[in-house]
Amino acid sequence: MKGYQLVKEIREAKGAHPDRVFIKWWRNEEDFIDFDLLDRFLQNLKEGEKIDGFELINEDEMWRTLEARCQGRISKVKRDGDWVLQWTPPPNRKVEEVQTEYPYSAESMVKILDSETNYNYVD
Repeated sequence: MKGYQLVKEIREAKGAHPDRVFIKWWRNEEDFIDFDLLDRFLQNLKEGEKIDGFELINEDEMWRTLEARCQGRISKVKRDGDWVLQWTPPPNRKVEEVQTEYPYSAESMVKILDSETNYNYVD
């Protein structure tokens, strides 16, 4: 899928599932899988970019992806009435920010996944 067709299919899927704020997308020939915030993905999508498939996912699905990827190094706890993520980066991994607690938000989950995978998620 390219350009207009891809945007059309994503918007139709989003209309049917407004709670899904993340996109999991892939290119078959490169064994490539990535995750992003849906709005940011659409903003950065180039007309000629080829995507072989996608799935829109919600916060619960992204949380399960993070839990599986972090293998016990992430937890969700309630602090002062709000959920927060406590994350320990992988050993020997340099991260942009030395921070171990994040708000439980879509932006934080993508940021942690990107740091966790060094921007190279492989399923």
